[in-house]
Amino acid sequence: MTEPFSVVALSPRTFTVKEREDGVKNVKRINEFMDTAVMVGAWEGAPVRLVVIPEMAIQGMIANTPGNREKEAHFAVTIPGPETDELAKKARQLNTYIAAELYMVKDDDFPDRYFNVAFIIDPNGEVVYKRYKATSDAYEGGMLGNMNPHDVWDEWIAKKGNGNVMDAIFPVARTEIGNIGIAICHEGVYPEVARGLAMNGAEIIIRPTLIEPAVMTGMWEIQNRAHALFNSAYVVAPNLGPEIRDDGGIQDLFGGQSMIVNPRGQIVAQQNGWTSGDSFVCTTIDIEALRRARVANGLYNQFKDMRTEQYRAIYDQPIYPKNQYLDAPPAEDWLAREEATRARNIQTLIDRGVITPPTGYQPNGAEEESPVMEAVSEVSSS
Repeated sequence: MTEPFSVVALSPRTFTVKEREDGVKNVKRINEFMDTAVMVGAWEGAPVRLVVIPEMAIQGMIANTPGNREKEAHFAVTIPGPETDELAKKARQLNTYIAAELYMVKDDDFPDRYFNVAFIIDPNGEVVYKRYKATSDAYEGGMLGNMNPHDVWDEWIAKKGNGNVMDAIFPVARTEIGNIGIAICHEGVYPEVARGLAMNGAEIIIRPTLIEPAVMTGMWEIQNRAHALFNSAYVVAPNLGPEIRDDGGIQDLFGGQSMIVNPRGQIVAQQNGWTSGDSFVCTTIDIEALRRARVANGLYNQFKDMRTEQYRAIYDQPIYPKNQYLDAPPAEDWLAREEATRARNIQTLIDRGVITPPTGYQPNGAEEESPVMEAVSEVSSS
């Protein structure tokens, strides 16, 4: 029997790391606020058993600063490491699970390659879950080495899932408070990652962070509610607080609006409006009620009605090339190469009839081709 418990989703201020040890300083700052948030969260009437921290809360906006190999080697971290050690102390002290993310993480199986990794620490202070971001956004910042499992697909599935794609790409932590999976930031723009986690047993889907203008236009809310409703799962979605600049000024690139959504797609806790400081949302989660709903033979239990063969046909033809960094890590021309790949993918979708281009559409229509478009032309002609 899993008793109802409170969950706290933090929206801390953001401080971009300047030195390697700044990540630990950020964790300590977050931990101080976590004490207050957990104390207030317990007023819900149930103990706080899960605290969730947004993507980039620990390392800040390092993702959006130009990268080079020397810089990446300096800032790349490990899990476990000093940052998770500090969180582990707090997990033990508060007797709670803590979920968070580190942007640039080393992996012994893939030297010279770095990954965006979400993780969960249990109340004993142990890292019990790691999930590597599998759907990067258009640029994933300026960092060269930050990649995803699809870029080293064949080796990834063999090493991380023992040949099992679901466990390699959509791992789920099976804990005493429920089954938890994490869809990192831009992954929530697509329906597949949340569905993959749900189909691997996730009952709580953590979806940390999304940048503007996706928050102000309502995309953030729509996506989070849809993931909860379509997957009969709780969605816990913390977003970043304002960024504190080097000059002491404040800027808000993410818009806040952290939220928690129940399995019917209803927002049960939400941060409304902009704040200049640390904030949080909290509510009570009832896993047993969710489990009863999931085994009910009714209209809203969608899993039982899935005709998987007909859905599989949607993805029969690949779009994004796999294994593109299997033989060597990304180099200095990484961004141009990614732009060229995406442009080629668009043309592939046009050729298949998936996309109908607008009148007068020309892939290389600019009068003066940028280096990116030159790379597109080069790739297209090869």
